[in-house]
Amino acid sequence: MKKSLPIWETIHLCAKEFDKSGNSPFTRGDIIKCVQSKIPNCKPDSINPIIQGLTDNLRGGAPGAAGKNLLHSVGRGLFVLRTSSSVGAVTGTTPNSRIVPEPLTKLSTNVESKQLDCIALGGIDFRLICQLSVENDESGNIREFRPQLNYAGAGSTPLNNYGNGLFCRFKIPTGLQKSGVYIIGTKSQPLYVGECVNLSARFNAGYGNISPKNCYVGGQETNCRINNLIFTTVSGGKDLFLWFFETQDYKSVEKSLRQSISFPWNRA
Repeated sequence: MKKSLPIWETIHLCAKEFDKSGNSPFTRGDIIKCVQSKIPNCKPDSINPIIQGLTDNLRGGAPGAAGKNLLHSVGRGLFVLRTSSSVGAVTGTTPNSRIVPEPLTKLSTNVESKQLDCIALGGIDFRLICQLSVENDESGNIREFRPQLNYAGAGSTPLNNYGNGLFCRFKIPTGLQKSGVYIIGTKSQPLYVGECVNLSARFNAGYGNISPKNCYVGGQETNCRINNLIFTTVSGGKDLFLWFFETQDYKSVEKSLRQSISFPWNRA
C-alpha cells in the first residue's frame, strides 16, 4: 500500500500543480480539495493550520509547518506558490517582502474596503456574504415585530427566555444552500460563530424571521436570542456583516473556533 506524503508536502505538491497549470492564485478551498483527493481521510481542521504555517505572510499555524515559507497570501483568501513569479505580479511586492497582517480578530474600519471581503479567524478564510440589512418602515426606522402575540397556544405555554423580543426581519441571498461555518460581526469584532447545513435557510427561515411558536418554551430559543441581539445592535447604529466558510466538516470547525476564540454572542 502506497504511503501518503505528509500533509505539508501534499499542500506543496498541490500548490505546484496549480502553478504549473496556470490556476494561480488559488483559494484555501482549492488546496483542501486537492489534499483530500490525495489523502481522502484528511480533514479541513488538520489541513488549515498547516496552510497557515506554510504561508510566509500569515501568522500562527502548525509548528511543524511554520517557517517553511512555501506559500504566499495575496489577500481575499487567495494564495500563490512562494517560489512563483506570481508573488510579485499579484501583490506588487518582491518575493522576499513580508507583509505584517493586522490581528486576526481585527476587521477593517472602512466599509468600502476590500479587506472586508475576507477575514481570517483561526487559520480559516471566511468570505463576506452580505451586510445584514433589517427591514425599515416608511420613516426609515427599524420595523419592530412581536410575533409572540400571534401564538395560539400562548395561554397554556410560557415564553422562553428570549421570546419577549423585540425582533426584526432580514434576509440574506437565497441561493446559498451550502453547509459550513458562518461568522456574524461588526467591522471591528466577530461576535458569533455558528454552523449550518443550509446557510440561506438558517438565516431566512431561522434568525431572520421569528415565528410565533419559537418565542415559547419548546421553540427555537436560539433564533430569538440572535435575532434580538441583531435588532439591538443595528438599533444602536452599528452595521453587522455575515461571513462564511463552506465545509462539510462544519461541526468540528465550529468547535475548534469556539475553543480558540471568544465570541461574545456564543454561550459556553
